[in-house]
Amino acid sequence: MSEFEKKKMISYKNRSSPREASSSSRTFSSKFASKIRDSDFSDIKQPTILLKNKDVLPEDHTTNIKQKPKDQEAAPIISSKDVEPQPHLKHMRKSLKLIEDGTINSDHLQDFLQENSDFIVVGVVGPQGVGKSTLLNLLTEKKVTEPIKRSLFKSHTEATDDYNNGITIFTQILENTHLDEPTSVFKVESLEDVENCENATQGIDIYVSPNRVIFLDCQPFLSVAVAVDLSESENKRSNLVSDFIPMENSGEIQGLQYTAFLMSVCHILLVVQDWFFDSNIVRFIQTAKMLKPTISNPEDEYSEHFPHLIMVHNKAQMADFTPKQFEVMQKVYETLFQKTKLPFHTNLGLGSGRIINTLKPENCGNKVNLFLIPEINANDQSNVENDVYSGHPPLEELIRRLRANIFGVTKTSLTHVQLTEKTWLIYCNKVWETVKKSPFFVEYTKLMP
Repeated sequence: MSEFEKKKMISYKNRSSPREASSSSRTFSSKFASKIRDSDFSDIKQPTILLKNKDVLPEDHTTNIKQKPKDQEAAPIISSKDVEPQPHLKHMRKSLKLIEDGTINSDHLQDFLQENSDFIVVGVVGPQGVGKSTLLNLLTEKKVTEPIKRSLFKSHTEATDDYNNGITIFTQILENTHLDEPTSVFKVESLEDVENCENATQGIDIYVSPNRVIFLDCQPFLSVAVAVDLSESENKRSNLVSDFIPMENSGEIQGLQYTAFLMSVCHILLVVQDWFFDSNIVRFIQTAKMLKPTISNPEDEYSEHFPHLIMVHNKAQMADFTPKQFEVMQKVYETLFQKTKLPFHTNLGLGSGRIINTLKPENCGNKVNLFLIPEINANDQSNVENDVYSGHPPLEELIRRLRANIFGVTKTSLTHVQLTEKTWLIYCNKVWETVKKSPFFVEYTKLMP
């Protein structure tokens, strides 16, 4: 064998086979893995995985899940405890006292008023027993029904007959008490009040209707009962009127103060009387307008407000609804209130021709705010049964049209700023204090007989 072949054979033996190479690599990897397993990993902190039970959606629904926008992801979750409950507005079921014994009460009225500027204030004045509270009760009702008429127009004759019939009638009344009959919002004068020489309304009562109309019912002026009440209590008289006013004039001065107060806080003033016509009533209204003080504001600006004046004749007869008689009434009032600042020609009466066709300007002359309410007897059903025309529309229709005229009137601003119901009550406090401290009423007593 040559030398070349020997070297070739030696190099072939020294070359390793693929199996040996793979076995050698496995040996190296196993040794390396053993070194890795033997190394210490205690210094490395492993992550903690928390598992929570959740409702797993089916596989076919996972693809329909959409990613929320970024604005919605950061939306806070508001609990019911964080939401402030809305205040519940109470509803008046009966009238409350606004002015009593010369003091205005406002704390108990806060829950019935709201921050609303769209409201109307309607006041009523007049002598005793002419139907002021009855008229306001009719205006507060949505519809004048027969039960309402029966409860309001109970004549004194019927009450006297029931009293004279003795205990039998009294027992029947107790057993057959009408629990479903409507209750009056304002207290109506009863036979007992007349016998005791008392007024059903003392001071000024207030009622806030659900449609945001504020009704003010005033005690009668030129009333003997008021004068007797003031003469019997000297402390009460000094609280209501000034000490400088003589006792015999205190009743009339108190009525003038109440009327001047209503002229300052009302949008509409109803003057009620039960016959045509009483010159003392016209004189009283003009005097109250003259003595009404002007109310100043913090900016030293004086605002002079006068309400719409409506003369209401209650218990009108059939002849009063004729064009000739109605024309005479309008001419008399037009002459008496010719120079007044009270809005008296604002198309709120019957002479417009819209309510009764025969009572129109062509037949009755210039229009004034004169409205007629017919005399009603709840026991007289002859007109209903026989369908006899009584010279005027039914009471329900007349009250509905009067209510429409009042609710749709063009309001004049009470102050230089717009008032809400709550700020109106604050304004009433200021007006009443101004009226009580006004020296005009004391000076007027010097001119009284």
